[in-house]
Amino acid sequence: MRKSNVILLWLTPIYIWLAQLTAYLHEFGHSFTAWTLGFKNNPLDIIYGGWNWQNLILLANIDENVNYVWISQSGHHSLISLIAFAGPFVSLLIYLITLYLLRKKFNSYLYYLVFWINLVNLRELWAYVPLRSLSATSDIANINHSLSLSPWWIFIFITPFIAYAVWHFFSNTVKNAYEKLDLFSSASQITLFLLTVIYFFTFTGLQILTANYNFVTNAFTWASFIAMPFIFFFYWPKKKIPN
Repeated sequence: MRKSNVILLWLTPIYIWLAQLTAYLHEFGHSFTAWTLGFKNNPLDIIYGGWNWQNLILLANIDENVNYVWISQSGHHSLISLIAFAGPFVSLLIYLITLYLLRKKFNSYLYYLVFWINLVNLRELWAYVPLRSLSATSDIANINHSLSLSPWWIFIFITPFIAYAVWHFFSNTVKNAYEKLDLFSSASQITLFLLTVIYFFTFTGLQILTANYNFVTNAFTWASFIAMPFIFFFYWPKKKIPN
C-alpha cells in the first residue's frame, strides 16, 4: 500500500466527521422553510447540540427547532409537510451534486471528502426510506400526518429509488473511487470497502435502534443488516487495478 494511501485512509474518521457536518444544512433546510412561511423569526435559530462528546463527534443533538405543534394548532397543518420535506430534500440535493462531482477528477484528498459527503447523505436518505418510513415520528411521519397519507405510499414508491442508489454506490461509486484515489493494492481497496459498508449499515442501525422508534422501524433496521453479506459477496474487491 502506498504511503499516500495509508495517510488518506487513516484520515477517514476526520473525513466522516467533516462530511457529517452537512447535517446542519439539512436542519437549516427545515428552519429556512419555516422562516419563509412565517413560522420562525430567525432561520439560523436551530439547536446546534452543545459541546458534549456525543454531539461533537456524532451531531447527536442537533435539531431544526421548528414548533410543529404550534403550526398545526394555528390552522396551517398542511404546511408542515413542506417544512418536513425540506430537510430530506437538502440531503437529496447534496447527494445528487456530489454524485455528479464524483465523475470528475481532482485532488485525491478533496475527492475523498466529496466521496464521504455523498455516502453520508445517501445514508441519511436510507435512514428515512425505507427504515423510518413507517415510523410514528421523524420528518417522514410529519409529511404523512400533514397530508393525511398512509405511510405505505412513501415506503412503496420511494424505496426502490433509494435501494437503487445504494446499489449504485457499492457497485459503481466505490469501484470508481479505487481508481480516482489511486488505491491500487488489494489491502487499500478492501480497507475502503469495509469502511463504507460498516459505516453505512452499522452506524445507521445503531443510530435508529438506540432511539425511541416503533417496532416496525426497529424490525426494518434489523432486517437491513441482511444486505451486508450480499454486498460482501458481490462487491468484495477481487482484482488489483494495474498501476
